[in-house]
Amino acid sequence: MKRTNKAIATLFLLSILLLFVPSRGLGRGGYSSFTSAGKPDDDTTSVADSDSLPRQYGLIQAGIYLLARSYGDSVVLRWGAEDYVTQRTLDDDGVMIVRYDYTPEGNDPFCDTLITGLKPWTQQQFEATYAKDDSVAQMAMGIMFSKGGLRPDQTKAAPGSFGSLLDIYQDQQTNQAFRMLLAEWRRDLADHMAMRWIDKNVRPGHEYEYIVRPVEYDTTMQLIIAPAILTVKNERYIRPDYNIAMGDTIVSHCQLRLWWADNTNSSFEIDRRRKGDEEWERVNKLPYWNMQPEVDGQEIDSDSLDCFYGDMVPEPGDYEYRIFGHDPFGDLTKPSPILSVHVPDMEAPRAPELILVEIDRQDSTDLSKQVMATFHFEKDTLEEDFTGFNVLYYNERHTGKEWKQLNKEMLAPTDSLFTCDMTGYSTGMVLVAAYDTAHNVAYSLPRMVQIKDVKAPSPMRNFKAESSIEDGTITLTWEPDTLDDDIEYYEVLFANDTTHSFILRNEGKLTEPRYVDTVAMDVNQKYIYYKVRAIDYSTNQSEDVMLQVLRPTRLKPQVAHLLDSRTDSLGIHMQWACSNEQIMDHHVLMRRLRGEEKWDTLGIFNADSIKAAENVLNYTDQPGYNRKQDYQYCVESFSCFGISSGPSLIFTISYEGPRIQQIPIHLEGGYLSESKETQLTWVINDGKPVEGDWYICIYRKGPRNEHYEFLISVPSDTKERRSSMLMPGQTEQYYIKIRFDDGRESRISNEVTILRPAQNDAP
Repeated sequence: MKRTNKAIATLFLLSILLLFVPSRGLGRGGYSSFTSAGKPDDDTTSVADSDSLPRQYGLIQAGIYLLARSYGDSVVLRWGAEDYVTQRTLDDDGVMIVRYDYTPEGNDPFCDTLITGLKPWTQQQFEATYAKDDSVAQMAMGIMFSKGGLRPDQTKAAPGSFGSLLDIYQDQQTNQAFRMLLAEWRRDLADHMAMRWIDKNVRPGHEYEYIVRPVEYDTTMQLIIAPAILTVKNERYIRPDYNIAMGDTIVSHCQLRLWWADNTNSSFEIDRRRKGDEEWERVNKLPYWNMQPEVDGQEIDSDSLDCFYGDMVPEPGDYEYRIFGHDPFGDLTKPSPILSVHVPDMEAPRAPELILVEIDRQDSTDLSKQVMATFHFEKDTLEEDFTGFNVLYYNERHTGKEWKQLNKEMLAPTDSLFTCDMTGYSTGMVLVAAYDTAHNVAYSLPRMVQIKDVKAPSPMRNFKAESSIEDGTITLTWEPDTLDDDIEYYEVLFANDTTHSFILRNEGKLTEPRYVDTVAMDVNQKYIYYKVRAIDYSTNQSEDVMLQVLRPTRLKPQVAHLLDSRTDSLGIHMQWACSNEQIMDHHVLMRRLRGEEKWDTLGIFNADSIKAAENVLNYTDQPGYNRKQDYQYCVESFSCFGISSGPSLIFTISYEGPRIQQIPIHLEGGYLSESKETQLTWVINDGKPVEGDWYICIYRKGPRNEHYEFLISVPSDTKERRSSMLMPGQTEQYYIKIRFDDGRESRISNEVTILRPAQNDAP
């Protein structure tokens, strides 16, 4: 499989991004996704709630992604920084791991610092431990200790420019992506790169909260790294089933391509065995990671990215495959369902050689009568599964797009001569095909068989013209029939009207299917007409093909003008009178706000369609809501040669749509005793898209408010909001509405009332 450096880098970044997409919560006996405290998910703790990070540091700038998996007798932590710079900072300063036990015998959780100052191994420790032929370990050492990296003078963009900085950033992120993947492949490397730690002092059934944080926080506020906080219940890990869709494609002899649908695991193990055998063979040496970021030359989204693996089997037969998926902890899934593959024999026999073709014309008075052909051929190797020969003939006039078999029955493997009657056939190509028992076929090199030609060439195809107003030239091109291999020359004729006699235009014999004619551009005629025909070596002449061509001209089209206009609730209606000149090609309708210089194109209208509408361009525009500025419109017309009429007179009009939009909004709310929060959820426009740029405004009436007050605005894609403003026994009320950037707004939603119980909230 062909791979490029760009594809490899893109794939690694894609696999890492897929790996680190935050999930909602922790599965039973499973693992949670990487979650940064700086970017809290629904079930994570934000940095503002953690005493481990001083509040006065302000906003979080960088975070740590954290995974945890319980095994009953231990809990494994896997983490990594969200970018290259943060990871290097953690390497230098070390990380601290703190654990809270939420299931002690007492009432309060027990806090314990498990380790502090955890740093990667030194280069000397790596070199003393890993052999030089350990390619994965050597790759990790290169990532950890290499002095290389993209320099500003090596980027495509100018050093110091934004493009140069972006190139360096992408290079560093690729480095971080490789490091993440190596930590996933090898648990020992994850330990030695300080990206994995095992907590063996755990009890079954206990719930633990782990905090992975820098040993020291940056007091300069240049790089504030948020701790990663994650809760896990210690239960025995159960390997998940691997129920994936699988398939195969036979590529060539003994070569096939496996595919399976998996965009969760980043690397895989692939086993193969002959059908009927008990033992499996691992076909990949290292964990296989998919290198297929595109299909048919088109880049595809990671959510629809299938995995592909090419395999070469020792010989044709029936085989079985199974696949295991790697996860970030180095664990394998259960094996996939077994895929049965039949690998057929696709190796063709050795090709024969067509040595000689003899033509025997029996009637000397008419060479087209009784034409016999004798084919001499040989094959230097006769394979065990070789079955025989066929003699094939090709001429599109006689066989269409197919090769025709001249012999009625397959010739024996020992044959080397074949004679047949080819009366009525014309000059064409012949070859000899050799077949085996699996219907594989090999072909000799084709040879031309020359037979007396009494048929004229076919009419020319794709006869077309390209005019130039720069120099008044018309370039004519055409295509002969692919079977007309005996054409000697072409003739081009012209006339100024179809009622006139056509005159030969070219001088001498025109041997190429192309002719350039120069015409006067001041002649008062719209069209010029051309004919083309072919003459073969037997003086057979094809039928003429005629073409009507628009004469090149620099005449400027007439300017369009406004006929009528009106406005209503449906928009701005307008009618433009356009030129009916034959040289017209299209008209462009444009709009802008009064005072602006740039025009926006509303539509490009074909001149022929406008002519069919009696040369009137009808258009209804529905511009954005605007109570402050008028809209302006104009039309610009273009000839077939791209010459503009210039813009028409500007038409100015005001348009005000309705300010209040009828958009249904349903609001629901309730109090979450567990988290001591108010939760609001809503559905807008029954889930259908709302056009325009808009946001959601939330209004609240608290226990001490007489009226609703604006609380906050949230983006349009937000579906819920939580707050913790209520005290026990208090109530509050909410409603929401939509506001558009252009000043419009929706009606308010229904009101909801939320009560926090007076008693202590349940844990």
